Amino acid sequence: MTGYNINRIFIDIKSRDLPSETKEHHVHRHYELFYLNKGSCSFFIQSHFYNLVPGSVLLIPPNTLHSAHYTAKQSVRSIISFREKDILFPDMKFIYDTLAERKNTYMLQIPPMYQVHVEQILHNMEAEQRFNDEQVSPAMLSLCLIQLLVIIRRFSTYVDTSLIDDLHTTNRQLNLAATFINKNYNRKISLRDIAEASGFSPNYLSRKFKEDTGIGVHDYLTFIRLNKAAIELAHTDHTITEVAMNNGFSDGNYFKDAFHKAFGMSPREYRKQDEDAVLDSVESVSEIASISAKTDGTDSDSAVLG
Repeated sequence: MTGYNINRIFIDIKSRDLPSETKEHHVHRHYELFYLNKGSCSFFIQSHFYNLVPGSVLLIPPNTLHSAHYTAKQSVRSIISFREKDILFPDMKFIYDTLAERKNTYMLQIPPMYQVHVEQILHNMEAEQRFNDEQVSPAMLSLCLIQLLVIIRRFSTYVDTSLIDDLHTTNRQLNLAATFINKNYNRKISLRDIAEASGFSPNYLSRKFKEDTGIGVHDYLTFIRLNKAAIELAHTDHTITEVAMNNGFSDGNYFKDAFHKAFGMSPREYRKQDEDAVLDSVESVSEIASISAKTDGTDSDSAVLG
């Protein structure tokens, strides 16, 4: 299954109470602004873990793997989904600069004195969405979102994640594992290789990675490989076999089966789609979990994960 399209701004404010299941890893084609109103949350994005507190903001670019795990008895979060075209207004170059600057800097913190202003805008957007005036509501939501981005740009502080890593050793070591996978997905790597990069034993890494992210090491690796392969299919004329080999799949038939399971079509059919469809990526890790060669890559420490 591929990611879904949106045709305007959407806001969703929800309470999350323990016990709460980890939000499944997913990607989508639009921007997502995540704000934690209340409680605490462990957020996994691309290859980094962030521990969120009230006032934490994440600006997630399109096609960026992420998931959330709520850790307080009661948490409240707000999510705004939007496209760049939703904030097309004159003299707003700094807004696009803000989006560009956040391509790799995901986490920001709103100081307590400004959180009330942020949350008032969020509730105004929620009310406007319920009003649902087809002529006026899209413009009102855009204006509110721009106001929110201005506040974030002006008053938020960048969180030094290196300091967070020093305080959360487990997060730092899982970051190392995920980063190793993202850098080496295109070659033959084993669970032992990944564990050595993280500093954990293979068995402990396998268990801890699954507990903290909701996904097995091997499933995560397959997810990354399939999305990278989809991009290569869209932007090159490499053969299907070349695409498979370039992205860590040693067996072309296995790659074709895994790709079809994840995307609902063969690599060749995917390549024939029109440009917008071709740029899609796998929306959910669960779509590829069932086709992994091993359930979580822990059957053998030295087994090649490919």
